[in-house]
Amino acid sequence: MQTLPTINAVITPLLFTALLFSQGSMAAPPPPKAACNAALQAALVTSLDFGEYDGTAAGTITVDTAGTRTAAGPILGGGTVSAAAYDVWTTLTGCERRNITVTVPASASLTGPATMTANNFTKNPANKFKLTAPGVPTRVTVGATLNTAANQPAGSYLGPFNVDFSH
Repeated sequence: MQTLPTINAVITPLLFTALLFSQGSMAAPPPPKAACNAALQAALVTSLDFGEYDGTAAGTITVDTAGTRTAAGPILGGGTVSAAAYDVWTTLTGCERRNITVTVPASASLTGPATMTANNFTKNPANKFKLTAPGVPTRVTVGATLNTAANQPAGSYLGPFNVDFSH
């Protein structure tokens, strides 16, 4: 039986490691953050909608990021219920490797026959995420809690809120 010199056992892993490092360094770095932010696109697919409810009792109505509605106080009715949904994508190759941060507001005012406040905004994904490829959208959903007053006047209530996407 022949014994291999010990030096071969050391050289082989070092060469393999050196090859791994050289392959990793051959990949181009992602484009600058500013260029990736300029190439970041988002489109509203569905608006946040709390649906209909009986406004006799004060309380809260929550729509989560999956579009499920729950209430504490108000009696829920029908109507359209949905989480806000956005498709987010990049138009620049390499930017899909950069993390995207989603920022939702602390609160938003809705106006109609009176006013209401929405707060406790949630998002899915909850943390930073990466896109899969240029031009391929990733769906981001946003939910919130609507705070209702006792004897809230009936009618349509609308209010804009900002959702920011950035690298």
